[in-house]
Amino acid sequence: MSDEPTSSAPDFRAVFDASPQPLLLIAVDAPRFTMLAVNAAHALAFATTPEALTGYGVLEVFGESPEPEAAEFRDAIRTSFERVLASRAADSMAIRPYAVPNAEGASVERYWSAINSPMVDADGTVTHIVSAVQDVTGEVMERRSEDARTLLMREVDHRARNALTIVQSIVRLTTASSLDDFRDVVDGRVATLARAQTSLAARRWEGAWLGDVIEAELGSLAEPDRYRLTGPRVLLPVEHVQAVSMVAHELATNAVKYGSLSATSGTLNVNWPDKREGHLRIEWVEGGIEGVKPPQRQGFGSHLIAQLARQLGGEVTYDWQPTGLHAEFKLKLG
Repeated sequence: MSDEPTSSAPDFRAVFDASPQPLLLIAVDAPRFTMLAVNAAHALAFATTPEALTGYGVLEVFGESPEPEAAEFRDAIRTSFERVLASRAADSMAIRPYAVPNAEGASVERYWSAINSPMVDADGTVTHIVSAVQDVTGEVMERRSEDARTLLMREVDHRARNALTIVQSIVRLTTASSLDDFRDVVDGRVATLARAQTSLAARRWEGAWLGDVIEAELGSLAEPDRYRLTGPRVLLPVEHVQAVSMVAHELATNAVKYGSLSATSGTLNVNWPDKREGHLRIEWVEGGIEGVKPPQRQGFGSHLIAQLARQLGGEVTYDWQPTGLHAEFKLKLG
């Protein structure tokens, strides 16, 4: 029998090539930093082949005039290699974006980190650099999702508290001659808040169309043939939707009780010309009735409209014509 050992030395090149971790073996021939070996995992991660990279400088693959994102990635690699040579210690690169092509050739955003480690000989001289790259896109997207969820929860909490505050004010300040009337008035105003939330949700809380907001309030109180809306598509900022809904509700409620929508002969036209220099003018024109007189006193609805107008950086004016109310509501969009 032979006394020679049966075990053999590990084939480090085979281990390098088969590693699922993207790896580069890099010469220390600065400033070129030639790629001496590229494993399959690294080539796959960057949608290329080992043969297409081997023998080229790491920084050369970015081209002479790369896009800003690629240039920043290239410069970060160079800085990391220089730190490895100066310190003779491993250097961890910060996470950076760098897009790669997918199977269809389209550019896809990816995020990467890397640990660049020195290979040192017996004299302490750095002979090579091993770069272990990691695709951390999943972690970045998960963190973004978590941040987005946190932000959303804060926004929902803020809006819920704001809505509850408004409801409290409505209940506290609303007056009526009977309990039933009180209940109807409060119910209408709270329903307006709910419709405003629905309008916002329809556009993922990015605002709401002015026409949709006014239509929602009028449609809850009158038949569609009793009024007409005219104006261009205007997107209300998210912070304006609730206030504009409340103003439209108060004016519509008044029209149903005492104005043009209380009589079959009555008409209502709501117009808004093109916005100019960040300002919008909404015209509320009632007609078709007779004997209209200004109210003897201002109720909570009038005070609410005035307060909302100030909140929107505008004003409201009333012109009580004998045939119906003409109101003009101005607000600032920008």
